[in-house]
Amino acid sequence: MARTTGTNPDGDGQRSEGRRISIRSDQQEMNEEEGILTAEGRVQITYPAHNLTATANHAQYFTREGRLVLSGSVEVRQKGGNSIRGERLVYTEQSRTFVVESRPGEQVHSIYDLSSPNQEELAP
Repeated sequence: MARTTGTNPDGDGQRSEGRRISIRSDQQEMNEEEGILTAEGRVQITYPAHNLTATANHAQYFTREGRLVLSGSVEVRQKGGNSIRGERLVYTEQSRTFVVESRPGEQVHSIYDLSSPNQEELAP
């Protein structure tokens, strides 16, 4: 299993507009008692504060922990050309870090545009 980690460079993530995301999928369920949002089937996530989009087969957002888990053909793309693909991605809001894992025998694939020193790093 291949694995990669990264950080989110956005220091103003506590502002409400910086935390707004859009989730589209074939089916969604919110368990308010547990604080878990589950999205199934053709999941599409848009995170405007970081100019990125993500796709996966399955997503779970743990509201109390501030943790997003994407699984199944995960792909994250950021405006400017940065992207990462793997089988599973875990993003933690508090530490602003992500971990991407591949299927056994495969590798995580990342593309970063290093042409601009001010280019934001890929981070959900």
